[in-house]
Amino acid sequence: MRLLAYSGSGFYGKQQVRLLEIYLGITTFLYLYGVVFTIWPVRTDLTYANPIGGVLAICLGIAALFWLAAKPDKPGPATAVAIIATPLVMAFHIAISAEFACLIAPMFLAMYLRAFYPPRRALVLIGLLTAAVVVALAVAPLRKLVIDYLIVVAAIVGASESFGLVMRALVTSACTDPLTGLLNRAGWEIATRDIVARRRSPKSVMVSVVVMDLDGFKQINDTRGHLAGDEHLASHARRWRELLPADALLARLGGDEFAACIVDRAEGKTPAAEQFVTAVGQHTPDTSVGIASRPGDTAEIAALYSKADAELYAAKVRNSRRTGR
Repeated sequence: MRLLAYSGSGFYGKQQVRLLEIYLGITTFLYLYGVVFTIWPVRTDLTYANPIGGVLAICLGIAALFWLAAKPDKPGPATAVAIIATPLVMAFHIAISAEFACLIAPMFLAMYLRAFYPPRRALVLIGLLTAAVVVALAVAPLRKLVIDYLIVVAAIVGASESFGLVMRALVTSACTDPLTGLLNRAGWEIATRDIVARRRSPKSVMVSVVVMDLDGFKQINDTRGHLAGDEHLASHARRWRELLPADALLARLGGDEFAACIVDRAEGKTPAAEQFVTAVGQHTPDTSVGIASRPGDTAEIAALYSKADAELYAAKVRNSRRTGR
């Protein structure tokens, strides 16, 4: 799914980073709560765990939140902190009930990883998370049974493979066009908003929106049937996806209308966008195209789309006069 991979390393949209921020904020607060009541206990007749793990987890959690605030397009370090923070706390617990209470956090994290990362990478990260929790349980100064380890593994893997897959399916169905596998309009809105936000800078790059429409598509539906029309759309989508530059977006916005969002890193230039438009004309000559570009620090997708759509309409008029259709 293009939406889950446009950043090159997983679905790092604004909403997903926000979920990671919420997770880190809640767990860091809970670590703080635990450390405070360990250092200043309400009851003196109980034995409390060593707070070192909680203190380390708090420091890491705060650092990860600052990292996400500064670099939301690079959540890797913050994800690593989320994976190791709870096992750090668990390694110092002295009661099995506390271990199982902490297990809730890795279960939620496993669901997040399964839902928003590419499958292979998600499985690797969930494996690392599970291993970290198992090691933490092994080194914790408490009496353990074999069943405790089995419960830990089953809880984390089960959460990821059940609820995580459901979350992934919901995101996919909500943001993907079922015929072409491209982004749909909802996915386009989410992804373009995020990609523009990530590319804004004083030394701006160029953001281009390319709008495409198939000439004579209605005639194909009327004369050859809708199945032929669907295959015509899907074949063009496959070809455009092959021609698209890396990290660009491609969406089917409805009917035979498609759009691409391309970011050129060369300041003030649009070679990738222009090359894509040229390639579309060469490989799918039955396509009308409109393009609009703006520097990344002032680019607004809606305005670019409106301008590109106006160019598209002019191109369709010219093509219609040329072909007589």
